[in-house]
Amino acid sequence: MRAYLPLSHDELAAFLNNGSKELESILAPTPFYVGENEDLDEEEIEYLLSLEAAQTSMQMRPSNKAPGIVLAIELAAQQVNTVNENSVTLNSPITWEQVQCALLLFPDEEELIWFATQEIEINLGEWK
Repeated sequence: MRAYLPLSHDELAAFLNNGSKELESILAPTPFYVGENEDLDEEEIEYLLSLEAAQTSMQMRPSNKAPGIVLAIELAAQQVNTVNENSVTLNSPITWEQVQCALLLFPDEEELIWFATQEIEINLGEWK
């Protein structure tokens, strides 16, 4: 299951350094969310969730010029504890190996910018 984690620049740096991160919950395409959006396909549902995460991350920025940061995480079924409306709670930490990409929302932009996992560390200093 693909899930979306909004986080601050400092949280991203700590996750990158530690290699794992404890989370209470994470945005995910739960059966409830999919049912409420049954007219959308899987890709459209994931896009909506990533935009929701990006809007949350805009409130976590260290400065007004910094982008909102979202990580796309591939969850293992056994990590999911409970399923909520548009999120799941986890029973184990996520690892850096589960990160699929970073999605950034820059101020005054409407589209998310995609970064491969190997580009995250290289560009991290520019995302403040």
